[in-house]
Amino acid sequence: MDRLNIAVTAPVIMKEFGWDEAALGIILSSFFWGYTLLQIPGGWLADRYGGKKILGIGVLWWSFFTMITPLARTVMNMTVVRALMGLGEGVNFPSIQSLTSRWIPSQERSRVMGFTLSGISVGNILAFPLATWIMTTLGWQYVFFIFGLFGFIWCAFWLCHAANRPEEHKTIYPQELEYIKANRPEIPPVVKTPWKAILSKIQVWALVVNHFCVSWGFFMFLTWLPTYLVKAHGFSIKEMGIYSMLPYLAMVIGSNGSGWLADYCIKRTGNITLIRKVFHSISLLSASVFLIFLAQTETKALAIILVTLALGMMSMTGSTTGPNAMDVGPRYAGIIMGMQTTAGNIAGIIVPIVVGFIVSLSNRWDLIFYIAAGILIFGSIVWNVFATGTQILD
Repeated sequence: MDRLNIAVTAPVIMKEFGWDEAALGIILSSFFWGYTLLQIPGGWLADRYGGKKILGIGVLWWSFFTMITPLARTVMNMTVVRALMGLGEGVNFPSIQSLTSRWIPSQERSRVMGFTLSGISVGNILAFPLATWIMTTLGWQYVFFIFGLFGFIWCAFWLCHAANRPEEHKTIYPQELEYIKANRPEIPPVVKTPWKAILSKIQVWALVVNHFCVSWGFFMFLTWLPTYLVKAHGFSIKEMGIYSMLPYLAMVIGSNGSGWLADYCIKRTGNITLIRKVFHSISLLSASVFLIFLAQTETKALAIILVTLALGMMSMTGSTTGPNAMDVGPRYAGIIMGMQTTAGNIAGIIVPIVVGFIVSLSNRWDLIFYIAAGILIFGSIVWNVFATGTQILD
């Protein structure tokens, strides 16, 4: 929700301050400048000191900068505030991955990561209508005030109830603890990180490259979907708030459904690598087809349908790139996820600027969808040639 609020409010902010698409592209990109810096350090800190503390600090940090965003009323100030907010969010996914590798049995990772990642989509579903209602009722500034407050409330519950490992949880049932320990590799705390071994594995780099490719598609829509619907297809602000929910509802279904199905297929076949590759190929190749059709559509209804289908299919990567760090190196899952999300955030830095300048200079939205489709196809090729579901790091 905190990442999306700027995209939902962008059409109103642009009109109030006289910003064009190029200026907005720089602001949307700036979040990822800070977001990228702490991905790998965040994974190392979570693996070394525990994801509970690192994630809690991160949420407090980014919630504070969300709340003060309305005070930044120039492109430069907004850029700085969004970059600082991104710095706090940088520890998010590496901490989650580190915690998941220590809590979740191997045979449940696909659906757990699918479920966890679907929280992004749930946040988007809530953010579009809620931010639109707050913006039209109270003013765009209150979107940031209220969303930031949610983070502080969440933190109070997190610090009271979370634990780094199931062995440290105060109220866990003994039977549950024994089940987790019996079905999860022993993962002692990381004292020394084998960077040379991690960086030398082509399978790790296949994961990193694919996170970049998938993130290009996700962040293209995350940052520009509201503006695209309003400017390219003439949606009103209220229409945008309603219909923008639909793609993210499809992502909740796709992420969770593919996670459960992937775990079932792994149980039946025993071949993690095969299932990861099949699901990933279906996800990226079908999404690229929908993007190509989207580039050619001229109607409101078809645009929403194709965006929904594209994002729904891309969400299947929650069962492929989502748990793969735990497949290849469970002890260093936070660090590898940090590498993945660093690559993804580089896409997040580039894509808002690329889209902003392409649209500003050419007034064409179709080009951005053709580019995204090509990137997804490239990612599928790399994944099928180099990826694995086998553990390659002790």
